[in-house]
Amino acid sequence: MDKNEKNVMDRIRKATDDVEVPDRLKPERMQEVLEGKKPKKRLQIYRIGLLAAACLAVVSGILLWMSSKEDLAVGINRSQNGGKEKISDNKQIASAENYEQIYDYIKEYQDRMEIQERSSTTYDIGSMEMESSEDSAATSGSYSGDYSQTNVRQEGVDEGDIVKTDGRYLYVVEDNGQTVDIVKADGGNLEKSGSIELGKDYDIREIYLNTEKQKLVIVCERVVLYNDSFEAQTDSVEDDYVWEEQKTVAITYDIQDVSHPSEEGRVSQSGSYSSSRMAGGYLYLFSEYYVGGEIDKVEPRTYIPLINEKTIEESSICLPQIAQGCMYEVITSINIENPDQVEDNKAIFSKGGQVYVSNHNIYFYETEWSDFDSSVTTIRKISYQNGQLEAKKQGSFKGYLNDSFSIDEYDGYLRVVTTFGDTNAVYVLDENLKVTGSIEDLAEDERIYSARFFGDTGYFVTFRETDPLFSVDLSDPENPKILGELKIPGFSEYLHFYGEDRLLGIGMSADEETGSAENVKLSMFDISDNTDVKEVAMYELEDVFGTDVSYDYKSVLADPEKNLIGFAGYTWSGENYYLFTYDEKDGFICKLEEEINGNTSRGTRGIYIQDTLYVIQGNVIEAYRLSDSEKVGDFIL
Repeated sequence: MDKNEKNVMDRIRKATDDVEVPDRLKPERMQEVLEGKKPKKRLQIYRIGLLAAACLAVVSGILLWMSSKEDLAVGINRSQNGGKEKISDNKQIASAENYEQIYDYIKEYQDRMEIQERSSTTYDIGSMEMESSEDSAATSGSYSGDYSQTNVRQEGVDEGDIVKTDGRYLYVVEDNGQTVDIVKADGGNLEKSGSIELGKDYDIREIYLNTEKQKLVIVCERVVLYNDSFEAQTDSVEDDYVWEEQKTVAITYDIQDVSHPSEEGRVSQSGSYSSSRMAGGYLYLFSEYYVGGEIDKVEPRTYIPLINEKTIEESSICLPQIAQGCMYEVITSINIENPDQVEDNKAIFSKGGQVYVSNHNIYFYETEWSDFDSSVTTIRKISYQNGQLEAKKQGSFKGYLNDSFSIDEYDGYLRVVTTFGDTNAVYVLDENLKVTGSIEDLAEDERIYSARFFGDTGYFVTFRETDPLFSVDLSDPENPKILGELKIPGFSEYLHFYGEDRLLGIGMSADEETGSAENVKLSMFDISDNTDVKEVAMYELEDVFGTDVSYDYKSVLADPEKNLIGFAGYTWSGENYYLFTYDEKDGFICKLEEEINGNTSRGTRGIYIQDTLYVIQGNVIEAYRLSDSEKVGDFIL
């Protein structure tokens, strides 16, 4: 494919890499909608069109993504020795010796794939299951001051988002993806105080806010044009460039004067944005760089990722012991006090995977699909401290992970909950990523829907017709044990620890006979006795058929100290924002149910500052007083 085709494929692949098609957008559900079988209220014509288009885009994107995973279903485990060796067979992470070795590695893989493409015209993907989000178990991020922060995967490790607040201002990514607005939020009085505008060749993905250092970091993608001398042509017209490349860029601003933010530095790296984290004043940036088309042995820039327009040193590139594709996962660390420099970097060859970042280590994991009941996940461990990255070990386990909440590091051990064929398993791995204990053959004919770990205990939900919530004792790494199992109708797509001895579940109710999903459901579980978990409260939202919660945990506002649970839900007439409190006697209490008036594909966020809830979608901000749920203001960016 040519460069433009590759860029399109990269964008489609990235857009669907971490997405599982929601039940409400699957073809059979869409057919029901279009035939008028499901809703009692008729969908407005434009909403039918939007849903149908979304279904087509997601399904088509997944099929294209499948084909772009060069050999996902054909010869995926073949290698130089005739196809018997797998990447998961190796336990060490080896560094490249020189660029020539990397060139030979990529060229051998490309040649083999070309032969396979010529000899294979059909792909059997019917038995393959797709993994849901990323980037996804500790409690949510800690709160300092009377305002909410991004709901993060790992306490102590910050994550970027489309909206941030410092308790006085809202920092919002506009729907155009090129502007960050700074809005003064004083109850219902909203006023734009400043903004940062990037060029049309930028797409802002997430932002970070460091209130202590008064810095704002914008993480974005950018299309960079090059001439035939490999010089970046930032101001060139279309005829002046030979090829283009997708870059991931982190730009740091000083925001001491919010009316005039000043750029302090930027770092760029090859590839489309994958993920990022911030810890200890360092930004850890991940991108996926695909080597496509012709490569030139004497010109490393054609097959080596660039950081700040310089090729990564060979010693920083991790080569599997077998030819493992043409894609790199590029990792850089940036000290936001020196935001134009890279502290350290690594690049890992892969075929596409996800990342989980604990308080000490980065775990990059990818699944090798051979057939339905023999998938294996390979995991690579890279330690990080004060920006320094060190490749440690490589290991593997059977099955695949539902999302990053199904993997957790605690006390030097890694715990995972996997789906393997038509069963599920729990594995415990030591610091060398060697399996020390396991529980296999769990919940036959079901699959993991959600998981959460807390200390020595893990909780996970499987589903087929009922919702078994399992509790697992992980105190003995060599002998994990199932403690209890609670079966109730429906399933929880997201779990969140909510105060002492309580576990919140957000998911769907289901027909007890057919197992088909019906309405959005909240559950509160009593986990004070982890051998006898009980559902002590349940709330079903009638005619609300889905949320973003299952694949976007940042869309959840869950603050047990403030006693607030908020999220957006899809109805047959639009999208509403719901806000709940929880009472031990009365259960869930719906304090707010309001239509969302924005329009965006980037998601909805609910953020509180003192006694005001701000619901942000696209370029619309709506303010509600928490004490009585009255709307007190709105603002269009």
